[in-house]
Amino acid sequence: MKNSRQLAFRAACRLRAARCLIAARCLIASSVFFLTAASAQDQQPSANLAQADQTLRITSAMAAPTRAIAHVLRDEIRRPAEVIQFMRLPEGARVLDLYAADGYYSYLLAAAAGSGGRVFAQNPIATDNLEDVRQMYSLADALDERIAIAALTTVTHVRSDFAAIPIDSGSLDAILLAQILHDFANSTDAGAIALLQQLGTLLKPDGALIVIDHAGDANQDNERLHRMPIEEAKRIAQAAGFSLESESALLANPRDQRRRPVFDPMLARNTDRFLLRFVLSP
Repeated sequence: MKNSRQLAFRAACRLRAARCLIAARCLIASSVFFLTAASAQDQQPSANLAQADQTLRITSAMAAPTRAIAHVLRDEIRRPAEVIQFMRLPEGARVLDLYAADGYYSYLLAAAAGSGGRVFAQNPIATDNLEDVRQMYSLADALDERIAIAALTTVTHVRSDFAAIPIDSGSLDAILLAQILHDFANSTDAGAIALLQQLGTLLKPDGALIVIDHAGDANQDNERLHRMPIEEAKRIAQAAGFSLESESALLANPRDQRRRPVFDPMLARNTDRFLLRFVLSP
């Protein structure tokens, strides 16, 4: 019986992976079509080809056998290829994945950045909270294991406090905050603003701050729900010296029940999420 269940689970995982690969190939096809059309108009074929090559690397990485099955199962909800396209990473990008956990995004960001890039997968140092310590070490161990299994030579696992990340100032093309800003904002605005100000010092003048988070409503206990209103995220980023450059409804889910915590099994983690791209204000 146990073997039957394992076989069924593996078959389901392979089916999900196949669906993701089909979607990825469709994305490549649409990207190539768009880039070819754009090339005819703006006469920038080299840039367009680089974008198409980056897209191919991302989608190939999504289907790679060294990728964790648990990560593959999240793709349908997280839509990582489109999210990374939204980030607009240059070839050879240097990217910080803040609180990378077990490296879901880090793995794919490495593919997007290419062999000349560098991904800093940051995880916080242990706190006095025993449950946090267990989770942090478990996630960090999983990331280290994935880096070794997949030979991710361009990923550096950084264990540090959020306020003292050992990365050179003005050296990053992008910073990704995936479902983490609410933890700072729901404590105090001051803490969230201080975090973003510190991160801003790590960005190049033309670098970008990408924020993904669970959408919440202003009249709710968002600290308990692990959510935040999109307008709060925009306000905090602006106060920290950023300007909103673009936003996307890519991860929106109108069927989400915002009164429920994001960990509620009924939601299956398929929450309504916003996707924002900020740049440093002039």
